[in-house]
Amino acid sequence: MSQPDSATPQPQRLRLPLTRPRWVKVFLAVNVAVFAVMTLAGGTEDLDVLIRFGASSTSRIVQGEVWRLFTANFIHIGVLHLAFNTLALYSLGQEVEALFGSPRFIVMYLLTGLSGSIFSFGLGSGRGLSAGASTALFGLAGTLIAFFVRNRKHFGSIGVRHLYNTVGLVAINLFIGFSVPGIDNLGHLGGLIGGLILGWLLCPFYEVEAHPGEPQVVDRNSLRAEWRGITLFVVLLIAGVLGGLARYAAF
Repeated sequence: MSQPDSATPQPQRLRLPLTRPRWVKVFLAVNVAVFAVMTLAGGTEDLDVLIRFGASSTSRIVQGEVWRLFTANFIHIGVLHLAFNTLALYSLGQEVEALFGSPRFIVMYLLTGLSGSIFSFGLGSGRGLSAGASTALFGLAGTLIAFFVRNRKHFGSIGVRHLYNTVGLVAINLFIGFSVPGIDNLGHLGGLIGGLILGWLLCPFYEVEAHPGEPQVVDRNSLRAEWRGITLFVVLLIAGVLGGLARYAAF
């Protein structure tokens, strides 16, 4: 039996430059605080309360209250809605913030929430109210899909399984959304598309650097490096708002 060659270099496991998640807890706290204040004001399922606190209403957005496209992402209708999104944000948010870092996580969370709201506003029927963090949650799922596609060579079979699990989770939730009335499916799709774009744009670009003792993995990507792409994404969001306003003005 041949003996293993002791001179043959063994594969070395390197640590990724991960960030300790903090901002996901900030967004969770904001959601809970808004829910508590709305409950004291009359209840999160009361239409007047929802309107006062900034739920997305097409008729009011058309009248100039465009800020609702942003505030709606921090409002939840009923305790089950809040509980489901809280669990999803805690799970997805911690992973995305750890992998992408806090600055990129903040930008992706806020902009994918907006992309979902704007997508729903621009292409929706214009009926009813919509609210919830699920647009941004689909966005975070999209960023993870982009991450594991771009880094599939680094993570091997583990990354492939994680990718399939995320895609499966998104597919199940989209199926539920299209099967159950009253769910803002366009908002979910808009958030997902925004997440795929931003996740691909801001995905960590790993390189190995030689350091005394052992090599280290560094991330060469950042918000500063991709500012042009982010600016273009924001311009597209603004164009979406203007397009939606023009569409409803033509009715």
